[in-house]
Amino acid sequence: MTIALHPAAAAHPRPFLGRHIGTRGRERLLNLFAYALLIVAIGIIFFPLLWMFSVSVRPNIEVMRMPPDWLPQVFTLEGYAKIFQNKKFLVVFLNTMVVSLIVTALSLFLGAMAAYALARFNFIGQRAVLMFLITTQMFPLVLLCIPYFRIFITLGLYDTRTSLVVVYLTFTLPFCILMLRSYFMNIPRDIEEAAMVDGCSRLKAIFKTLVPMSYPAFIGAGLYTFLLAWNEFLFAVVLIESWENRVLTMAIYSLMAEFVTDWNTMMAFSVLASLPLVVAFIFLQKFMVQGMTAGALTS
Repeated sequence: MTIALHPAAAAHPRPFLGRHIGTRGRERLLNLFAYALLIVAIGIIFFPLLWMFSVSVRPNIEVMRMPPDWLPQVFTLEGYAKIFQNKKFLVVFLNTMVVSLIVTALSLFLGAMAAYALARFNFIGQRAVLMFLITTQMFPLVLLCIPYFRIFITLGLYDTRTSLVVVYLTFTLPFCILMLRSYFMNIPRDIEEAAMVDGCSRLKAIFKTLVPMSYPAFIGAGLYTFLLAWNEFLFAVVLIESWENRVLTMAIYSLMAEFVTDWNTMMAFSVLASLPLVVAFIFLQKFMVQGMTAGALTS
């Protein structure tokens, strides 16, 4: 049995199949181009990190060789040994950890209370408070160095870790408030009201219902806060003088001398300082992205 084709169909066989193949080909090319750009971006980002590690495991004299060797010719852990054998460097690690954890804990606790009030209650000046919090994130921090210096000199808090905690809170707390408020607004208030009907106070209802449901936002805000406190340099240089109260960024900077710089020790210090942040991001990045993107459309 023979089936006759329409003349138009015979002249242009399977036009839709050709169009489909062409579309898929373009999609594959776009995907390949996107992956190529991602690979280039990853290379650009990771090259300084790999070079930092490479310098940390080679002698200082090899670092100054021109042209440079991309791989160390002599492998040594001398830079790491200098750090672990020097007590003042270990004290610097402890100071940084203590300050960062205190700032993170206070920012999350105070930020959660303020964010809950802004998300659940309507009061006069609420929009002004929100605008003030947003404005603090746009204010150049370098302009605050002299005022903070004069204030802490007057209060007798100069060259203390307390001064760093107070200063870091001024720019981590607004971020935590804004981020947690956006997340709280996506959670129905009926859950807290049901807990209060069952006999919980409002504060207990917050900790029993709202806080467990908002753990991605707390992890994201906490990680961001810890990162800022761990890496901050400007106010640490302005407000801290003695080695007993110095933090990591100051200790790394102090290794840069006028004539001779101990590059392998400096890079070893930088690797050790980056290690806690890398580990935290590996295990918590999913929660950080979820916490920072949730509530993005909430006004």
